[in-house]
Amino acid sequence: MRNPTLLQCFHWYYPEGGKLWPELAERADGFNDIGINMVWLPPAYKGASGGYSVGYDSYDLFDLGEFDQKGSIPTKYGDKAQLLAAIDALKRNDIAVLLDVVVNHKMGADEKEAIRVQRVNADDRTQIDEEIIECEGWTRYTFPARAGQYSKFIWDFKCFSGIDHIENPDEDGIFKIVNDYTGEGWNDQVDDELGNFDYLMGENIDFRNHAVTEEIKYWARWVMEQTQCDGFRLDAVKHIPAWFIKSGSNTYRKLRQSRCLLWRSTGRMKSINCKRILIRWKAKPCCSMRRCR
Repeated sequence: MRNPTLLQCFHWYYPEGGKLWPELAERADGFNDIGINMVWLPPAYKGASGGYSVGYDSYDLFDLGEFDQKGSIPTKYGDKAQLLAAIDALKRNDIAVLLDVVVNHKMGADEKEAIRVQRVNADDRTQIDEEIIECEGWTRYTFPARAGQYSKFIWDFKCFSGIDHIENPDEDGIFKIVNDYTGEGWNDQVDDELGNFDYLMGENIDFRNHAVTEEIKYWARWVMEQTQCDGFRLDAVKHIPAWFIKSGSNTYRKLRQSRCLLWRSTGRMKSINCKRILIRWKAKPCCSMRRCR
């Protein structure tokens, strides 16, 4: 699609109560009338704060408002049936649909695990303390209410490289998790703010674990088939390795020739850094984006 007119259909303070998906279904005809031909929807899956979650505290990507998790079946924006009805109404009006998605981190783990961590200097993430701390962390995601439907994948401490809270001893901060994949430190090919900006918040997903990257790609295929969305707005790209963005983008594009991937960084990002990341991807966004914010 050349020169699309994109409408962001939500904001941080949109009221909870499952009103957004029905509203979009009702207003789809009007969007078409005023020339909107692409919409950006908020994260459609269950966040750690359940029906109050804006969506950036990513908990279960496979729960589109279908399972009783985190105190609610619907998400803040509605249930799965309402989401699908909204997307159907938009697409009947020739409006492309982009889903916002967070694959940088997870929050709201179901169980604690015994883990080993190292303290990290918050102002310079390349400074990692040599002392290894034996502790507990909320790093195991089992999604008991979903009970293996759509995916049986269990997330544990080997899926993450960092965490911001430990127990026994209780301490807040930034901690690098010690596992089979983190021996060389943080992921490279991320933004160099604070030395290395791999870690942002929550349980930081480690893309060096092949099982993790395959699960994320599997989810992307699944959600595109379930919702018939046309692409994604990918959150927190400055914290995700460039090589994964390139690999994932190529995978998604093969599903449908017309589908595209949009991205936007979380926080500050200098234009030179954005240009460097695009060079690493050896790719261009399908839709023109004139500036990075």
